[in-house]
Amino acid sequence: MGAWGVAILSDDIAENVSFRYKDLLGDRYSNEEASRIVIEEFQSELDDDEISIFWLSFALIQWKLGRLQEEVRDKALHIIESEADLARWEEEPKLKKKRVAVLSKLKEQLLSPQPKAKKVRKRFVVDTHLKAGDAVSYQLLSGDYIILKVIGVIERWTGDMYPLFEMCDWKGKDILSKERINQLELKKWTWENGKQELTRLAIFPAGKRDDPATRMRIVAEGVHLILDLEEPYTLLTWKEFDDVLDEFYHYK
Repeated sequence: MGAWGVAILSDDIAENVSFRYKDLLGDRYSNEEASRIVIEEFQSELDDDEISIFWLSFALIQWKLGRLQEEVRDKALHIIESEADLARWEEEPKLKKKRVAVLSKLKEQLLSPQPKAKKVRKRFVVDTHLKAGDAVSYQLLSGDYIILKVIGVIERWTGDMYPLFEMCDWKGKDILSKERINQLELKKWTWENGKQELTRLAIFPAGKRDDPATRMRIVAEGVHLILDLEEPYTLLTWKEFDDVLDEFYHYK
């Protein structure tokens, strides 16, 4: 875990705390229960140097959502007043000075009236029924079909799961047999300057309405794969896919 800036929430720990806390609230846990779970989980995972980051970020996250608890506020204020958080900035005086200002602002904020409690909606979790080795047909806007093969399924720590595809170099009106699909070469991504390269595509729905089911179906299983489940890959949503196909693969 690490920081990418002096702001309270510019830190991996802060990002993880925010995600976990909002997920619990979205799942209709009470603020008290959600807070208890978050505190227990992160206290057991973090060392002494990291725990101050947790309390500072958790206090700000709760304040922004209008749910700041007295215990969390007092922990954060104690850390600010003791200057315990500043030790990790000692080797970078300019950043330490900025951090002092950030902490002063946070103290002022935590002691001010917090906003009205905000409703936190349940997060949309991306899932997939596809598996490695599946070949799927995708119907273009023109009515023709293309073939993508599932290299594997990416599983994120957030619980989201989405397929990683390789693009076959084929377009047609009649779906091919498994044997013919196994013989296909891959279609290369073409940049504006003409440079071409093989690209892995990780595609996920942007929301519940972004569902490609009516245009996509599994046409073979256990097909031969060329690429492996490695980074880098291009991440995009299904609603962006048609534009990507047109611009970089010249499929319409």
